[in-house]
Amino acid sequence: MTLREYILSLSQFYRVNIRAAVNASELGLNGMHVRCLHVIANTPDCTANCIVKNMGRDKAQIARLVKEMIAKGWLEKHPSSEDKRSQILSLSASGRQLQQKISLLEKTIENTILTGLSEQDVADFQRIAGKMLDNLSGSVS
Repeated sequence: MTLREYILSLSQFYRVNIRAAVNASELGLNGMHVRCLHVIANTPDCTANCIVKNMGRDKAQIARLVKEMIAKGWLEKHPSSEDKRSQILSLSASGRQLQQKISLLEKTIENTILTGLSEQDVADFQRIAGKMLDNLSGSVS
């Protein structure tokens, strides 16, 4: 198997298993939703601009995503006390439940992936994958 095939296989395995575990198609959930839930859950006073910067997507795409997630009842927005033009995004009760479920499932899949690997194996993988990401981030405009 080539490096490319390993990377694609790992990515595909991870995505398929997460989607299956949360019945993603029934919920209308996709990868962008999952990433957005994680960003909002882990960013205090999260705004749409925080999501744009974190996910590397354009403002219009994030605006549509946020609007959709609010309509699904996963997000709430509140005026910012610091900037009247900004809205603070937070997870609703159902959004928190969904995000917690996804996090648990991700941890389960991570444990499966790491079965039989030593701490050194994992550290080596993280170091090498980090270098690869650094290489890519410098080459893509």
